[in-house]
Amino acid sequence: MQTEQRDTLLLHAYLDGELGVSESLDAERVISGSDRLAKEAAALRQLKANLHQKLPLESVSADFVARVTRHVGVSAPTQRPSWAALAASIVLAAGISSALTANFLYERRGDALYVESADSHIRALMAASVVDIASSERHVVKPWFNGKSNYAPKVPDLSAEGFPLLGGRLDVIQGVPVPALVYGRRQHKISVWLADASRGPAADGRSINGTNFVVWRSGDLAYWAASDLSPTELTTFAKAFADKP
Repeated sequence: MQTEQRDTLLLHAYLDGELGVSESLDAERVISGSDRLAKEAAALRQLKANLHQKLPLESVSADFVARVTRHVGVSAPTQRPSWAALAASIVLAAGISSALTANFLYERRGDALYVESADSHIRALMAASVVDIASSERHVVKPWFNGKSNYAPKVPDLSAEGFPLLGGRLDVIQGVPVPALVYGRRQHKISVWLADASRGPAADGRSINGTNFVVWRSGDLAYWAASDLSPTELTTFAKAFADKP
């Protein structure tokens, strides 16, 4: 793939909000360093603003979907398309482009929450310390989160199961402060986050750039953990965590 084409795909992924934190920073540097990309970004932002202003979103009927399908080439239109149909065609084409871009950027890509979580986990591993509060005592780690997040995590002691508590930190995922507990397993680290079930991951068994994920529920909360441990060991950890009060 040529550099110009690759940069264009990166631009569209960035404007569609499909990139993680670190990738967005890289994309911003690429865009700001290219007059062509900067002008194209400005034009696309203006186009989106105009479409939102002139064509507010409405409920889509089955008849409308059928008409859009005809307009994008399944069958030849018999009359000039309306502004609404043209806008829908643009949105549909952008969706197809975004899907192709996602396939280019990630071999096995999760949704934005998984990508940002993987970024946070890897960034913590690269930092001087993987935690902000270092302690193996649950009664020290749990109160540290008071006032820092809307979520209060349970902090089980899993040392007997072979997963000692190392501490905790505060991550920002999808713009929201989220508690992150950190456990160990030999030389490996496990990051554990929680959020309302409606904001948590919708699926399990993901892997992002070598980082494996496992998800479980506890009442109205969703927990998800990330590590380079094997899926089997990570599942064992999740079960031990979920079973402890």
